[in-house]
Amino acid sequence: MIEQGVYKIPLVLPASLEPQRKKFDKTLAAAQKRLKNFAEKNGWEAFIKENFVDHAEIFDNKNRFDQTFLKLHDEKPSTKLPKTVSAALEKRIFIAVSPKLYSKNYPEGIEEKSFEKLITHEMAHRLHIRILDGDEHAMGPVWFYEGFAIYAAGQFEKSRAKLNSTEIWEIIKEQERGSYKNYSFVFRYFLTRVSINDLVERAGKKDFLDWLRQVDNQ
Repeated sequence: MIEQGVYKIPLVLPASLEPQRKKFDKTLAAAQKRLKNFAEKNGWEAFIKENFVDHAEIFDNKNRFDQTFLKLHDEKPSTKLPKTVSAALEKRIFIAVSPKLYSKNYPEGIEEKSFEKLITHEMAHRLHIRILDGDEHAMGPVWFYEGFAIYAAGQFEKSRAKLNSTEIWEIIKEQERGSYKNYSFVFRYFLTRVSINDLVERAGKKDFLDWLRQVDNQ
């Protein structure tokens, strides 16, 4: 343990990325520190006392990343993943493409400390589940649980995206995955009206959208 809530994570790298090992180690620690600060700010420090990751692996090849991703998620090897899928934390194993591949495949996500934030994002999903006592079904709709992780990681904080009320509710009602920048805006929009703790508590309930409507109309 480096400090409470921040741990030394064993890291597997291909030969091409081995010269960057110290940099990756620092980034993994910084990502945990970022999540720790978020958790402490919102009264969730108890949920980060145990680490989230047994080991991490960073890939210099998207196809190898994809196959590892599918294996971790018990998916068929023939499943096609979008090129923007860049990281995951499943079965206490964190995997990610290299920062270079991340920048190439998901240019929308590039900002200051974007790779560090990517790591925090995946860990934030696990924090979210711990807060809910392990009930993944209580995480709410996609826009919400991705919005939570985006907010926890500090992603898109400087985004200039602006949505009106109609656009916000169109995003909320979408069935397919959409823009993370839009998710960020919608999540932060509701944080101006109600606390993150209340949002997390209500997100898994059947009346969540009705409740949000009431919050929005206040």
